[in-house]
Amino acid sequence: MSNLPAAGGQGQIQEIRVFSNYSGDVDFTDGFLDLTLYESILDHSIRASITLVDTGYRNSSEGQSAIERDDINLTSGEKIEIKVVDGYNQTISCKGVNHLRINELQSVDEMVNKTIFSLDLYSKECIDNELEKTRVTKRYDGKITDSVNNILTEVLKTEKKVEIDPIGLNNFNFLGHVEKPFYKILWLAKRCVPDMPNAKNNLAGYFFWEVFNVDGDGGGYKFKSIDKLWTQTRKRKLIYNDLVTTPPEYDGKILAYSFDNSISMDKLLQTGALSKPLLKSFDPYSNKYQETEFTDVDRLKPENMGGKEPPKIAADLDIWNTVTRITPRIFDTGTLPPGTTIEKQLEFSKEVNFNMDEILRQSYTRYNNLFTIKLSITIPGDFGVHAGDLIECHFPEVSSKQRKVVSEKKSGLYIVIDVKHKILPTGFYTQLNLARESILKK
Repeated sequence: MSNLPAAGGQGQIQEIRVFSNYSGDVDFTDGFLDLTLYESILDHSIRASITLVDTGYRNSSEGQSAIERDDINLTSGEKIEIKVVDGYNQTISCKGVNHLRINELQSVDEMVNKTIFSLDLYSKECIDNELEKTRVTKRYDGKITDSVNNILTEVLKTEKKVEIDPIGLNNFNFLGHVEKPFYKILWLAKRCVPDMPNAKNNLAGYFFWEVFNVDGDGGGYKFKSIDKLWTQTRKRKLIYNDLVTTPPEYDGKILAYSFDNSISMDKLLQTGALSKPLLKSFDPYSNKYQETEFTDVDRLKPENMGGKEPPKIAADLDIWNTVTRITPRIFDTGTLPPGTTIEKQLEFSKEVNFNMDEILRQSYTRYNNLFTIKLSITIPGDFGVHAGDLIECHFPEVSSKQRKVVSEKKSGLYIVIDVKHKILPTGFYTQLNLARESILKK
């Protein structure tokens, strides 16, 4: 994509409609003070926050104009539909199956002639997730990716789009234990291995999150491998400079940014993200005890990273080759073998259900090292960017050179962790929180 076809920072609230149990269908399109739309790969729901003003005069669904209402009564759980368009003519539509529900209502300010209140909104599935009838109860066998799809569509019964990476590499048999769907999916995410070259014993860890419906793409839920996120095509190429215009090879400008390079040495050592986690395991079937080490040096390659190499931390201490985390585990050999007969199950009674040596440390180190370098940028409002997308950012090198060049250390690809769209009557902008585990532009 080259330069986006319109001016960012412009947008329009086309619809904010509240379906109150007391006041009926109420149009608040002209009564909003600010609207925030939020999605994150660390959150199983899209979210929104609206500040509204009630002056007692609203347009009703019955066609009456400027009717006077004694009060606009709202409670938690009520339905809200939103439609917003940005300056690039991209539309977020929270209508139909993508509608939102009120999680919490807060009174901000009350006066004689008006009331200002704030609504915190989330997906309807967040309510369904708490119901007894949607608990995960049965046994699941086979690919984790298939089990996740079944939990979303057959247990939670979501009507939203479900996008899952191609079949995961490992099988895993488990019981539902009457747990909530979102909890169970997040529990499975750290046990899934992507179908990628050299993934076995090296790659593991998925994210589960929800995105908004933009331009009718359906939005919905995503279950994606961390390492596969780096193989997707970049969504935007952005630049930070002091020019009024945007160079033709870029999609837009970065208005402001801040880096968080505060790498905690304690956290790195405790999580084993940039060292050697040690697994002490015991197999009760074979009565075998063993100790195995794992290091990200062999796993972190340019093809599944944002940059060329991980940052060198305490190089003189040789942290990469030092054990800083010890994990004791007992293998589940013979647990939940597949098959419906004893004879069939006996065939798999000597097999490990969940191979901790190939998955456990690979997963939790991947989650932790992804956030080694964090970046926050503000751009003109852009609904086309989702959590989980790849963004390429270019920053000028800090130097005394008259002709500035792109910083090789800071610039490059980043994964979008959080997206926050802020819509005000006076303007519209998007804030992106980005992260990667490596430095040096590829």
